[in-house]
Amino acid sequence: MPNIVNEALLRDLEQAFQEMGSCVVVEHGAVGPKQDIDIRTQLRDAGVHYRLVRTRIAQRALQGVSPGLGDALQGRCGFAIAKEEGAIKAAKILREWIKKTKDAPIAIKAGVVEGTVYAGKDAAMIADLPDRDTVRTQLATAVSGPARSLACVVSAVAGGLARCIQARIDKESA
Repeated sequence: MPNIVNEALLRDLEQAFQEMGSCVVVEHGAVGPKQDIDIRTQLRDAGVHYRLVRTRIAQRALQGVSPGLGDALQGRCGFAIAKEEGAIKAAKILREWIKKTKDAPIAIKAGVVEGTVYAGKDAAMIADLPDRDTVRTQLATAVSGPARSLACVVSAVAGGLARCIQARIDKESA
């Protein structure tokens, strides 16, 4: 890369990829200005940074970080870069945008979520992954479920006994 601008872009992109927690690689076709603003606004509101990058620069920047994404980097590529599992939110936003846009000019090609590379058909599943808060809620429910059931059973036995005694007292006093 003889160009100073390309070298600066490469350094900036390498730093962004090293600091990322997750990303989604998007095949970027002929997106109109209004569509581009809509996509970027939705992603920015979710805390995701979206960049269009030259394929060769992206391949060089990803060599040390995530070599498994190399096959997905063909044509015009966009990267939705996020912290932690933010790529899940980005994939959901992009999937909804693609569904509501007729003949959408973008497609999810690959992604990295906390070090795991999803490419090809698996990339579409990123949007189906639960985020960290959902997993925590599911674990808490699974752990507290049996304890809650036991508490209800123990309470029901004592409550049933109290109602029987009260009915007996009411019957004798009448």
